[in-house]
Amino acid sequence: MFSPNYLCSILLLLVIHIQHLHSVFTPNTKDYDAYGSKITLNDHLLVLAQNSYLPPTFAIQFAPYNSTLTSSQCSLIYPNTTNTFIYSVVLGKKQNQTQLHFFFIGEHTNDQNGIFIGMATFNHSQQTSNLNSSICNASFTYSLHYLNTYSHQEYSILGVHPQGIRAYVFTNRYVAVFHAVNTSSTNLNTWDGQTTWPDESFIPHAVDLSDHFGVIAGFIQNNANATVKYSPMIYLIRFNSSDEHYRPYVAHEYQPIATPGTWQDLLTNADADVYSAKYDMSVSIDEKGNVFVGMQFINRVFLFTVNITNPIELNFVSRFTNGRSIGNGKGVAWMENGIGAVLINVYTLDYVWSSSQVYLFDIHENGYNSNSTPLSIFPNSHQLLPSSFSSIFLNIVSSPSSLALLDDKGNVLIFTPTQSQYYPAVITTGSSPFITSAKSCMAGTFKNKSGIHDCVLCRTGTKNPGNASDACIPCSSDAFCPLGSVADVSKSTLETVYQVVPYPHSPESTIFDEILIQTMFSIGSGRCLFVSPLFWALIVASIVIVIIIIMEIMHLFIKHPQSRKIRKVLQAIFRHMDLISDGEYWISGLVSFSVVVLVGFSYAFSNEYLRQYPIEKPSDAYFTCDKSMRNAKFDTNVQSLAIPLTHDEQEMFDLLNEQEFTLNVDFINTLVNCDAVSIQAQFGLTWSTIRWSDCNNINATLTLSVPLPYQHISVKVFLEDTKVMGAIRIGFSAHGRNEEKYSLLSLDFSQSFWKNEYVLSREESDFGGIYIPTFTVDMNSLFVSNDQYVRSSATITTLAIVISETPYYVKNVQQPIARKSEVIFRNLLFTVVCLEIFGLIFLSYKLLFKPLYVGIIRNRLKRKTMKHDNEEPVRSYY
Repeated sequence: MFSPNYLCSILLLLVIHIQHLHSVFTPNTKDYDAYGSKITLNDHLLVLAQNSYLPPTFAIQFAPYNSTLTSSQCSLIYPNTTNTFIYSVVLGKKQNQTQLHFFFIGEHTNDQNGIFIGMATFNHSQQTSNLNSSICNASFTYSLHYLNTYSHQEYSILGVHPQGIRAYVFTNRYVAVFHAVNTSSTNLNTWDGQTTWPDESFIPHAVDLSDHFGVIAGFIQNNANATVKYSPMIYLIRFNSSDEHYRPYVAHEYQPIATPGTWQDLLTNADADVYSAKYDMSVSIDEKGNVFVGMQFINRVFLFTVNITNPIELNFVSRFTNGRSIGNGKGVAWMENGIGAVLINVYTLDYVWSSSQVYLFDIHENGYNSNSTPLSIFPNSHQLLPSSFSSIFLNIVSSPSSLALLDDKGNVLIFTPTQSQYYPAVITTGSSPFITSAKSCMAGTFKNKSGIHDCVLCRTGTKNPGNASDACIPCSSDAFCPLGSVADVSKSTLETVYQVVPYPHSPESTIFDEILIQTMFSIGSGRCLFVSPLFWALIVASIVIVIIIIMEIMHLFIKHPQSRKIRKVLQAIFRHMDLISDGEYWISGLVSFSVVVLVGFSYAFSNEYLRQYPIEKPSDAYFTCDKSMRNAKFDTNVQSLAIPLTHDEQEMFDLLNEQEFTLNVDFINTLVNCDAVSIQAQFGLTWSTIRWSDCNNINATLTLSVPLPYQHISVKVFLEDTKVMGAIRIGFSAHGRNEEKYSLLSLDFSQSFWKNEYVLSREESDFGGIYIPTFTVDMNSLFVSNDQYVRSSATITTLAIVISETPYYVKNVQQPIARKSEVIFRNLLFTVVCLEIFGLIFLSYKLLFKPLYVGIIRNRLKRKTMKHDNEEPVRSYY
């Protein structure tokens, strides 16, 4: 039985042992995301901390960043080859060729020496090529300082002056500075965190330093009763130049506030004091004082400006939010020319990874907010990941001319800047680091300034044929030039071909007599006046009246014998032309001219009217006032295919069902060639490859003709090319057939799609049949905007076409209003009526006008004779 004192001693030993076990730091060495940034980059050096290697090493890549022999890489073993974990590595972005050193901070995974900060210096700056691991290890020297007075911190972040002259360690409990010029222990200085941070609970998560100021982001702890346990905080820090160690102090602060009612407003951040990748933040500062701060746990990236000559305030500009998820701002980096890079990962709210992309924004040109369209996105349709590169991205760092991307396996992809007209193409080298190379912009795109961003689409109305131009050129005014055009394509290429004429309603009058009478005796204006038969009959009648007047003048006032002779000859001629009174009167012969004109017009009209059937054949009726006049009446109805067909109808449907289709597809304004095309058709449940009968690309239009094995079939056209396309035209063609009274019309219809900033009768008769096309197209899915194109990573275009038949058909019954025999009879009848009408008019002339006229003439002659008789005696007296 143990004594009480002995029990207390054992209990004390157990407590001490438990505390000792808890002090051991055991990170996941394979996690390149744990406790800090494992990668750093400037224009001369890239460094990657590889904790999982045996022994653990720093992977070193010397500039220039290319695949030539002038670019060397080597591995540098950690200063302590066992039980060492590196949190972060940093390089000053403005370090020159003689300053090939980098800083690092880490901790031993045993409890012997604890936390350390160090610097590795390359001593042979003139020899950065053809290095191997042994030369690399011999050429670097380490300087280490241990922080034995401080215990493990969940967040220890490392920042460096751009010139690389000193590095800072920021934690909640302390701040330390390490001077590169003099690496003796006297140049490692520390300060209590409580004297640096306005809120002593501040836990730093990310930092970046410029020549005159720095920005640090992290969390502050709220009071114990608050719902939100930890809130984000951003500090603007300056450095006391009067202090030999340039002690930092906070000059201004900005606290992001969640919008009430949003999902961010519901976050408590209760575990933000314990390291979790979910709470990773990022900070980047450019030369002009623009500041990026990424907080992926609220899915936001903030843009600030700071006056670099007087950095006393963080000025909020805008923010970019990426929906209800986590991951926006996992990493941020400023590039040259005002371009900002943002690593946007998508995690669920439980921090389960979904996707990773790097967005590049031209912030100086276009600004930055939640509605901003990125300049380019990686990966995309023609900038693909190397096969051995993971799709999970962890971090981005810039030099700032180049950009390095780190994946979760420790692979590195370096984007090197390209001049205008070129973009950085990703080359699979088989081993990390992967380095891009310059490639000409694709046709339909351009790039007008240097950088790591992709080429962008030519704007609507401009084109680039693919000559690596730094600007798109205007298209001709009559050309079809949509977004991303490669050539001037005639607008006639977009012409939609219709074969089926919409059946109109039957005309108001379907009686030929009414139509004929209305046409003959109506006068309109404009063109209708000149095609009016009555108008020309009146013109002739006017001429007849003039002739009659002349004849009467010759009779009354001209007594010359020759005049009387001419008059009698004309009268004889006119009597022979008399159709009204059988040659009795010469005047009726003249009037017969008007009858002939009117009847002649009726014959001409009737002949043309007969040709206006059926409506599919003739053109506009220019011979009459109403150009839409047709010799047809209609009856249209919809019939179900479930209703049994008559024998005549079945014959027509058999011809339709036997017709062999050819699918015609045109991809308009593109340089995609036939070698990129493959076609599949669905046979039952299996998709099998089929071939085209014709394929070519002429005048920037890729044309495909595909014979279809069946009428009802699904077809997929695959274009394994990333070149852009402006429009698409889909159509079908098939040969026609004529068998006795059945006429199967040839099929040849097509319909264009683009987006601009989409017949039977029961009686004995001829049967004609044709398929009527209807297209169901989602234009929003078929075409994408510039913003959607930039965000797309698809490398293949798939056009799916499903050909089906409706369970009903349109039955159009078309009959002529007047047939040939009827027209002939009605015209003869019209001729007789015209003669009778003019005969009636002439009879009225004989009964009324002529007696009156003769009476007036006789009365005048009588007065003239009496006057003459009265004057004769007067003259006899003289």
